[in-house]
Amino acid sequence: MKRIFQFMIGGIIGFFVVYALLTFSENHFAGEITVISLIAITIALITMSIFRFQKIKSLHAENFSGDVEDEVEDRKYKMFADYSLYTNSSFVLSILALSLSLIITEYLIMTIASISLLIITLFLIYYMGRLMQHVYPERHIPSISDSNYSKTVLDSADDGEKHVILDGLYKSQSLLNISLITAIVLSTIYSVIKEDPQTFSIILMAVVLILVNGKYLLVVRNK
Repeated sequence: MKRIFQFMIGGIIGFFVVYALLTFSENHFAGEITVISLIAITIALITMSIFRFQKIKSLHAENFSGDVEDEVEDRKYKMFADYSLYTNSSFVLSILALSLSLIITEYLIMTIASISLLIITLFLIYYMGRLMQHVYPERHIPSISDSNYSKTVLDSADDGEKHVILDGLYKSQSLLNISLITAIVLSTIYSVIKEDPQTFSIILMAVVLILVNGKYLLVVRNK
């Protein structure tokens, strides 16, 4: 899992480095190469998500006992975490591919491909709750469309799982702060160098930063 994640991160970083070089060199094929790369990465992530989905269903259909059952439960948990990572990443990248295909390319096929991938990822996200039921068959897992989905899932977790969840959320919130601030700085530098003001994007990122921190601090304050 660690090696796969490092491969994903390396691929995404490499993609953005190439895109930046092509953009600054004013290469006319930069947009097409970017969208094609995003589509290819999204397809790979969707494929890995489906593989994890089928594997979890297969393990759920079999009967195990003793130490083997504990090992299988651990495997299902880790594979579900992989599934969640791949699905959410493919969802974001398919949105990015669609956005860029509409803005910087002239090929309808790229837009159609991006929309198709976005629809597939939405189905994968929708089935995430059902797949979680295979991982935790003894628990009542609500539909992902349930308005109280997050609260219900958190309430059903034991103390150890809650600690892991909250630790992950806190670290994610800290990383989001750093990422948004870095994005604002880089967008400002890009605006100055290229003389192409990114005012709306900078303001939007600042608003998101304020909302995220405001929501977090209000929840903490009111507990």
